[in-house]
Amino acid sequence: MSTFKAQILTPNGSLFEGDVTGVQMPGVMGSFEVKANHAPIVSALDEGTVLVRKADGDVNYNISGGFVEVAKNKLTLLAESVVAE
Repeated sequence: MSTFKAQILTPNGSLFEGDVTGVQMPGVMGSFEVKANHAPIVSALDEGTVLVRKADGDVNYNISGGFVEVAKNKLTLLAESVVAE
């Protein structure tokens, strides 16, 4: 399965950085998932759960909202607060 780089950032620094197979997140217009080779996008995020799909298992993070940018097989998620489940 194809992977891409993902990073989850908070005002306190980086919470996650690594290769993933997908990231599902709560967009303000509804939940969506990004996979490898996704078209470039910038989106506002709502409060909810971010599901990070890694080769060795999935990880959930609860966010208070934020923004995500996807470009050139790299996802950067910016959130005010993030709590790992």
